[in-house]
Amino acid sequence: MIRVKCVIPVILLTAGAIQVTAQVADSTEVIEARGLKMTKAEFEGLVEGQAAYRQELSRPEGRRALGEKFGKAFALEAEARRRKLDEEPEFKLKMRSYAMQALAAKLLEEIREEYLKDDAKLKAIYEQRKQEFSQPKVRQILVRSKGSPLALRPGVKELTVEEAQAKARTIRGKLAAGADFATLAKAESDDPGSAMKGGDMGFVRRGSADAGFEAVAYSLPVGELSGLIRTEFGFYIIKVEERKAEPFEAVRKTLANDLAHKEMDAIALKGYQLNATYFGN
Repeated sequence: MIRVKCVIPVILLTAGAIQVTAQVADSTEVIEARGLKMTKAEFEGLVEGQAAYRQELSRPEGRRALGEKFGKAFALEAEARRRKLDEEPEFKLKMRSYAMQALAAKLLEEIREEYLKDDAKLKAIYEQRKQEFSQPKVRQILVRSKGSPLALRPGVKELTVEEAQAKARTIRGKLAAGADFATLAKAESDDPGSAMKGGDMGFVRRGSADAGFEAVAYSLPVGELSGLIRTEFGFYIIKVEERKAEPFEAVRKTLANDLAHKEMDAIALKGYQLNATYFGN
């Protein structure tokens, strides 16, 4: 017996009806409102630009719902344009403001991508700045002050900012005189996560701690005591015990982003002139 291979169209069951899927070219107009038209490529580009909608686009019922949502917005745009609201000076100024922000964001993205394409340059800069990307292994003591988000330890008095600062200075003085950091941390630190470990908080990743705390941790020489670091939690005293260099691949994007922001700053600083008569010198 000869078996005949048949091509059967994919069908979708929606609300009890049978819907046959079809291929639609990117140039096909899929939404129309008062003469304004949107192609499939334009619609999908708008949808994919919004993370919340991407998954919906892959489901027929989700795509239909998105089509209706964008169709309504398109209809309102068409009516506004029919009334020539887009030609009003106030609207044009608003669009200029939106365009400035959107283009700046796009420029940052493009500059960052240019750096990401040049690994040789990134690696050379990484070697020059390797110390900046060396994670510090930190031991800490926290003296909580009033208003801290951390809960007060049982049996411990609530300290004002001034009292907490004075206590932290006393503790630092003991450490400077040779007291054991781990022992003092277990006895005095108000940080619930590290106190019982003698203040050991392990390696500190960038972006994982308070900005002021992190700045000190990444710049403090190994083995030295910090000064008092004030944060919303209270006053910290830290000691960097060692550093571990992060591999190039782990910081590649961060480095490209830093370089892109610096280039943006340079462009912004030197790329304009002001009318001295209007703005003054």
